[in-house]
Amino acid sequence: MNRDSTKRISGFALAIPLALGLSACGGDGESPTSATPSPDVAGRYSLTWTLQVLRKSDGFQKQFTCYGAMTLSAGTASGSTTALGGFATVTSSCPPESYELQGSIGSGGVIEFTTNGPKPPEGPCPGGKNVRFSGQMTGSGTSRFVSARGATGVTCPGFGEHELTYLISASK
Repeated sequence: MNRDSTKRISGFALAIPLALGLSACGGDGESPTSATPSPDVAGRYSLTWTLQVLRKSDGFQKQFTCYGAMTLSAGTASGSTTALGGFATVTSSCPPESYELQGSIGSGGVIEFTTNGPKPPEGPCPGGKNVRFSGQMTGSGTSRFVSARGATGVTCPGFGEHELTYLISASK
């Protein structure tokens, strides 16, 4: 045997155990388990918005409570996440408005969505736009509860930069 043949044989000899070892890293022959499905979230929820306002220039804070409703519809599931659509409304204590809502809910009840938020019932500040909320859905059957938080910055005419924090509590 020449030197080149020895190199090829020893390279081949090393490749066999490596290939066998890699094939052993595969599954155990069982099919993969499916993800836990997201809870059935479709329906109308009574909604309480808690709006916390922070004026950044001097630290002045004020809090408001607004009431409304949220309607959710479940869309396409992808793995352990289900798409959400719908809308949220403000009906009392703050100026009445309606906003589209888009997001998702995970198998553990983790909920994320984007929607607008109500403007404070006092002063010139606008409401938050495209606020990203995250939180948790709990409950089962026809009793569901959503708790979520979102924050955004706005510029209030004559008063400058403010941070709006929205706390949502909803139930059906």
